Amino acid sequence: MSEIALTFLPKQSELFDDPAKFKVIAKGRRFGLTRGMALHVIEKCIDDESPIIWVDTVNSNIERYFDRYFMPVLKNLDRGTWNYNRQKNELKIYNSIVDFRSAESPENIEGFGYKIIIINEAGIVLKNRRLWEESIRPMVLDFSASVLIGGTPKGKKHKGCPHLFYELFERGKSDGIRWKSFNYSTYDNPLLKRVDIDEMI
Repeated sequence: MSEIALTFLPKQSELFDDPAKFKVIAKGRRFGLTRGMALHVIEKCIDDESPIIWVDTVNSNIERYFDRYFMPVLKNLDRGTWNYNRQKNELKIYNSIVDFRSAESPENIEGFGYKIIIINEAGIVLKNRRLWEESIRPMVLDFSASVLIGGTPKGKKHKGCPHLFYELFERGKSDGIRWKSFNYSTYDNPLLKRVDIDEMI
């Protein structure tokens, strides 16, 4: 079995090490959450904690994230220990399985239970409240799954109604045990130069 070094940024370690069951992460651009969650998924697969589902905006983004964040790490494992099926959007690492699903096709998300549920770009994905209520939330029951909900906030309301991402973030602020909210800015990424962030803002 090959050994790989998974290096998380300090704020990412704080997030992933927290014991809360539902974690809602509001973050600034370039914080590095997508890369951090990719490393987290690989780590959990190696530890045989699966099945895992990764829900994202569109399939083209899933493909890019796999190539940019998963592949550089996976290539350090023995080639026979993992396989990515692009047609099925399914990653296998040892005995663990990760399903990647797009919010474009909610019908492809339903029907299975998972130990870990990841919603990336939640500010966009959770504009569809039914996706959470009818497809994702029921998945928690089978394995009492842990859930990571992360993205850049897209306002408190969507089409005149409270934005679900905002609602869940507020729940994490008031619960703090099963639910917990985290708020990170672009400045929390130590790999970025502060002067460059200042110019962007």
